[in-house]
Amino acid sequence: MNIIQLKNLTKEYSPNIGCFDINLSINKGEVYGFIGPNGAGKTTVIRQMIGFIKSDTGFAKILDYDCWKESAKIMESLGYLAGEVTLPDYMSGIAYLKTVANIRKNISWAYVEKLINYFELDAKRKIKKMSKGMKQKVAIISAFMHKPKVLVLDEPTSGLDPLMQERFNTLIRNSKNEGATIFMSSHIFGEIENICDKVAVIKKGKIISEISIKEIQNSTKKNYEIKFSTVKDYNDFLNKKWDIIEKNNITKVIKLNVLSTNVDKFLKELSLYKVDNFKELPFSLEEYFIKFYKDEVNFND
Repeated sequence: MNIIQLKNLTKEYSPNIGCFDINLSINKGEVYGFIGPNGAGKTTVIRQMIGFIKSDTGFAKILDYDCWKESAKIMESLGYLAGEVTLPDYMSGIAYLKTVANIRKNISWAYVEKLINYFELDAKRKIKKMSKGMKQKVAIISAFMHKPKVLVLDEPTSGLDPLMQERFNTLIRNSKNEGATIFMSSHIFGEIENICDKVAVIKKGKIISEISIKEIQNSTKKNYEIKFSTVKDYNDFLNKKWDIIEKNNITKVIKLNVLSTNVDKFLKELSLYKVDNFKELPFSLEEYFIKFYKDEVNFND
């Protein structure tokens, strides 16, 4: 069942600014990652999903409700965390959370207190005296306190230290196990790779890739890195018919893809050469992402 559906979603602010023909289908219980640099269009997509801005064309649906026309119905089952957290400075953390709980109703305050203790939040402190990380904790608790069916999270771990990031990841996994559907953007590749089922890459307002993390991790291709002891062995191996993806003539290092069915053949052939180092390279979401932006990270005079 599609809990979140985006169909040809488009919002154009100016040429190449906004988002264009976004198509996504997210099933119940999936954790969906959305990655791209600042200005790529992530937040524009998210704001349409929660009904903050109207699309030029296309539509967004959550729980089969139109995100623009029926946003009030969606909010009953939605937990939302903005990329830029803004909270009322004059309130304490506990006062703010109680206000949100009163608005939402049917909140288990015992669960809210459990979240406060879990994130080690000093909830009695005035928000204006809180650090960025503490404000982020307040916003996270506010998004999760009603155990929503759907969570839309924009850079949710911004400002959190590594321990709190891991606690947040555990909270995500628990919510997924309870049947929640989660859409989240993040700049932290390890976080996305560890907790997401699927990931979309957005560039200049368009989705340029969508992958299943499990399918990639269980790919029929294996990546290896070999550092040869001699130039002769290095050059000889280059002449073999293997799928070489990267080479370095100075360090004598080769990276290559090998089909799982050819691994035995590859290892037998490699045993004929002198090597200083050999290792399998696990899938890296960061490397996968950067390849779409290679032209933009080069620095040339």
